[in-house]
Amino acid sequence: RWTMAEASALGLVGLGGVTTATRALLADDRPGAVEAILDALPAPVDHVLLQADLTVVAPGPLEPELAAEMAAVADVESAGHATVYRITEGSVRRALDTGRTADELHALFKAKSATPVPQGLSYLVDDVARRHGRLRGGVAASFLRCDDEALLAEVLAHPIAAEHDLRLIAPTVVV
Repeated sequence: RWTMAEASALGLVGLGGVTTATRALLADDRPGAVEAILDALPAPVDHVLLQADLTVVAPGPLEPELAAEMAAVADVESAGHATVYRITEGSVRRALDTGRTADELHALFKAKSATPVPQGLSYLVDDVARRHGRLRGGVAASFLRCDDEALLAEVLAHPIAAEHDLRLIAPTVVV
């Protein structure tokens, strides 16, 4: 039973019989096996479908470069024949943290979507990019400098701030 389950998972058998690729392997026809496997797999797609609820549907396996781009800017919500990604404030920030710019994200979505880019997605990217990088760290013992006093107050209110003995030394500087 376990052997058949493993053979099925590997694509060696299916529906109670050996697959075309297995027959080719048993006949020592490696090129034929490769061809049979490639014929059985769906072709990679070079586009996604952007939706207004900030989900991205990949209607098949993505080309490797596009899959890497989607992984950088979105989180997988469900995987399968059509992978569903979700774009969030955190995932956009993650993409910006790796050096991508808002313009690059807009260009990616415009170039790789088979559907129009939802206005909400454009707003999200612009909003996160506008706020990205406002909090900066540096070397001293350590310090945080931020032009947004409310953001620094939020940081100081977090329990981790007390663990690290963070204190406000100026309206825009914490050490």
